Amino acid sequence: MGVQEPGHWKPARTLLVAVFVALLVYTVILVFATIPAGAYAVFSGHLSKLYSYHATVYPYFWIGPAVAYLPAPVSVGVWFSVLTAIYVAFFVYSMRQGRSPLKAMAASFREGLGALMSSPFLVTIIAIAFLTFTASIADSLITTAGVPIGSPSGDPLALLVGFTAAPLTEELGFRVFFIGVVALILSMGRPWKQALGALWRPSKALEGLAVGSGAAVIIWVATAFSAVTFGACHVICGGTWDIGKVLETTYAGVVLGYLYVRYGLHVAVLTHWGVDFAGSAFAFFGQAAYGIPWDSSSSEFFGQYLVDTDMLLLFGLASFILVMYLVVTKLATRGHPAGTSGFDKGQLERGAVQT
Repeated sequence: MGVQEPGHWKPARTLLVAVFVALLVYTVILVFATIPAGAYAVFSGHLSKLYSYHATVYPYFWIGPAVAYLPAPVSVGVWFSVLTAIYVAFFVYSMRQGRSPLKAMAASFREGLGALMSSPFLVTIIAIAFLTFTASIADSLITTAGVPIGSPSGDPLALLVGFTAAPLTEELGFRVFFIGVVALILSMGRPWKQALGALWRPSKALEGLAVGSGAAVIIWVATAFSAVTFGACHVICGGTWDIGKVLETTYAGVVLGYLYVRYGLHVAVLTHWGVDFAGSAFAFFGQAAYGIPWDSSSSEFFGQYLVDTDMLLLFGLASFILVMYLVVTKLATRGHPAGTSGFDKGQLERGAVQT
């Protein structure tokens, strides 16, 4: 039996939930607003003096630390549009899983903030803020320790398109290749739909198995190996990052790997997209529309200021506190049939919906 919540706590909890949900809705609006902002930056013709959206590129994908180029070139505009369409489709798919976002938000007032995790779409938005916030803290700690991190540099259009492509190409190359393929192999002998489903969501390979089974250990070892390889490749595979980036991106790889195993490829890809593209699209828009350098350290476009304030302070901090609260409560209620503090263990499990 769960612990009965004192009556005088209910108004305070309702206010807390209302504030979190308001920040959540505000963040959803900001995240989706970055799509037209990024599109303007790409197609306006004002972002780069060297290239335009008519320039051709060879799309590529990662296969672990190796790069595989597609044989046919496409224009920058087409590549950006195809990628954006994929991300929008992933968002729509996440909205159709589990509880709808609106129902999950309504349920949070009755059941507690843990109810938000029953919507993969809301999990994605919370994960974007959580990863952005915690990665920024990791960067600060690494820099304070005197370890150089480096920064992206190059043509602004090429960087923006790179930030658009990386979430899909890197998740396929580091998460699916290192974790999904392992889950697929572990699922051999099961119905083919379930086996292929493990490629999309590796936790499918663990269905029907005991907690702590050998298969679970193998998948989490693969997740750790994927994260370390992902972090190392940011330095040894080219680019302008320095050694400190290995630590931050290895941590990001752990978070993205967990999201992939637990919720599915689309949640990992969209979280990665939120950090890379949504986290910087307004900065490139500011340069394309108003000539404000996207990497300016003295001033930034107002829209980028809103995103930074939200992800690095407001909703970022709130998401970090929520995730820590859910983790601690889940550990505290492990082995009990019902949880405490306004939600039960089942609410945490509903996010891993069937696909």
